Amino acid sequence: ELLEDVGLGLPKYYDWRSRSGCTFCFYQQKIEWVRLMRRHPDAFKEAIELEKTALEDCSPFTWSQGESLTELSKPDRVAQIEKDYEKRLERQKQRRRKNPLLEGLNDISVDDVYDVEESKAICFSCHK
Repeated sequence: ELLEDVGLGLPKYYDWRSRSGCTFCFYQQKIEWVRLMRRHPDAFKEAIELEKTALEDCSPFTWSQGESLTELSKPDRVAQIEKDYEKRLERQKQRRRKNPLLEGLNDISVDDVYDVEESKAICFSCHK
């Protein structure tokens, strides 16, 4: 509200992300990695390179839990992530109570879809 009230509005990255503008946020959902790959391919490639370096040094580190970004970026996997996200989004829309004050507004975030309470998923690195 504060940003809207002073005429700045929300940063553009909130069009496709649930939190800060950090492109390498550990708390990104898989759909956000897919969106980073599509919207900012250079930043996505940089994340892959950092991940590869860790894996080459025998570290189990990956940005996305359970799979590397290379695995996540395969077309079949991207399609599955997008399909799963759309299903969750639809379920969330159907579960959501109607609020007449918010009618017509699409205020469902990625955190809502994945049932993540943002205050519990705060990034201790950047505090966003």
